[in-house]
Amino acid sequence: MGLPIRFAAAAALMVLLAGACQRAQVRPAPFRARPDSVDAGSLLGPFDGRVLDAGNGDPITGGLVYGTWTFQSGYGLQAPSHVREAVTSTDASGRYRIPRLDDMPSKAHLTDFTLVIYKRGYVAYRSDRRFEDLGPRLDFAQRQNLIKLDRWRAEYSHVRHLRYVGGGPAIAALTAWETEEAAAELSGLKEGPRVASDLVVSGGPGITASQIVTEQDLRKMTGFDGTFETGPLNDEPDTDAYSSQHFRALGQPETFDVAVRLWKVDTQAARGRYAELGEMLPGVKQTGEIADQSFRATEKDPKSGQEILGVSFLDEKRGVVVLLTCGTAQCKSIDTLVAIGRKAYDRVRRAVPENAGSEGAPDGEEPLEEPTPALPRPVPPPPDEGKAPPPAPGKPIVKPAPGQKPTGTLPRPRAKGAGGATQP
Repeated sequence: MGLPIRFAAAAALMVLLAGACQRAQVRPAPFRARPDSVDAGSLLGPFDGRVLDAGNGDPITGGLVYGTWTFQSGYGLQAPSHVREAVTSTDASGRYRIPRLDDMPSKAHLTDFTLVIYKRGYVAYRSDRRFEDLGPRLDFAQRQNLIKLDRWRAEYSHVRHLRYVGGGPAIAALTAWETEEAAAELSGLKEGPRVASDLVVSGGPGITASQIVTEQDLRKMTGFDGTFETGPLNDEPDTDAYSSQHFRALGQPETFDVAVRLWKVDTQAARGRYAELGEMLPGVKQTGEIADQSFRATEKDPKSGQEILGVSFLDEKRGVVVLLTCGTAQCKSIDTLVAIGRKAYDRVRRAVPENAGSEGAPDGEEPLEEPTPALPRPVPPPPDEGKAPPPAPGKPIVKPAPGQKPTGTLPRPRAKGAGGATQP
C-alpha cells in the first residue's frame, strides 16, 4: 500500500471525526463498576472505596488519594491534549471519594484514569499495576473499592517504590523523604535491598528507556530550562520486553513533552516491531542515519496545528528498537530529535552486548554468543520537593494539571516476543 492510499484513508477518517460530537470521547474502562459486579465501570467516575491496614484491618486515615484522568488527540503520532487531577485524602474511617469528572475538554479522547494511594510507612497502591511484580492490577473497582495496604518492610527497595509510585506535585511533596533512602541504596551505603537484585530486568541484558535518555540530555540538546516530571508512560507497565519514559514539562503545553519507548526482544521480533512502526506512523522517511535502520516521522494535528516529531531506530543483533517522540516546542527541528536518538543509541551499544538479540532466536537460528548478565534497572531522577502539605480530609479539589501527558502516545502494535496486547 502506497503513501497516497494511507493518507487518503487518514483523510477519510478525519472527515468522519470532524462530524462527531464535540464532547470528549471516552474509552471503555478496563475495570469493573463494583467488586461484586461484572459490569464495566466508567473512566469518568465517580470513584469511592476504603483503605485498610492489611495486617490488622484498621482504617488508614490521612492517606493521600491522587486520581488522574489523561486525554489524547491525533491519529498516528497521537499527542496528549489534557490532564485532570483530583487530590484528597482518606477520612477517619479510611474512606475516600472522588467525584465524577465533568470538566472535560472538547475534541479529545479520555483514555485513562489512574488512582494512587500513598501513606508513609506503607507500600503504596496503584489502580493499574502491582508493586511486587509491576504487573497489571485486575481487582480495581470504580465503586466500593477495598484497598489493603501492606506495611513497609526493611527488605523493600525505596528505589523500586519511587519508580512504582510515579510523579505528580502532590505525590512529590510526600515522597521527597524517600529520595535520601533511594540514594543510599544506589550508593551501597544502606544495608538491606540492593538495586542490582531488586530491579534486575529478567530475560536478557538490562536496558530501559529511562537509561538511554536523561533530563540532562534534553536540557543540553534542546536548551529547555524548565522542570520535568519523569516516570513511565501510562500505556502499560514495564516488562522484560518493553519500557518507557515520559518527560512531562511542568507548566508548559504538551508540545514541550518528550516520550521514549524501548523494545528489547530477539532479532526477529525486533525486525517485526520496527517494520510495524514504519507502517503505522505518518510521514515516515527511511534515513538509515542511526543503528542498522532508522526513520523519521512527522504529523500535524489538523485541528490544533501542532506538529509531533518521531525518530525510530533498530539494532538487529542487539534486538533493540527505540521510538522517540517530541513536540516542536521542545525539539525545534527533527534534527534535534535525531541527535537525541544518536545519544540514546550510544548508550544502547554500551549497555547491551552486540549479539544479545540472538537469545530466544527461532529454531534453526544458532545464538551468536552468550549474553552478559542483566544490569540493574535505573530509576528516573527523584521528584522535585514540593512545598504544599498533604491535603486535609474533605471535599476533593479537581483541577487541570500543570503539565501534560507525553507527546506521541501512539497505540503500540504487537510484535512477536514483545508481549502485551495491542493498544486501541
